[in-house]
Amino acid sequence: MPESTEETRSSGGLARRVVTIVWAVVGGIQFVIWLLMSLISMSFKSPFWLWTIGIGGVVLLLWWYLDPARRAREGSE
Repeated sequence: MPESTEETRSSGGLARRVVTIVWAVVGGIQFVIWLLMSLISMSFKSPFWLWTIGIGGVVLLLWWYLDPARRAREGSE
């Protein structure tokens, strides 16, 4: 268990950064797969990667925005 609130903030920030990087990598891989499918078949396929990018992006945006540590820093400035 973390000893101080600073350790809690840094571990929470690390988790958010890792999840954001994983989201971006997965979205990028899905985009490349979709692009290859469209190019190989020479027809437009529905962009399934938008579901991951869109919904995951909204969830991450809320997670970053509603972070209690960020709100505490803004309140102390």
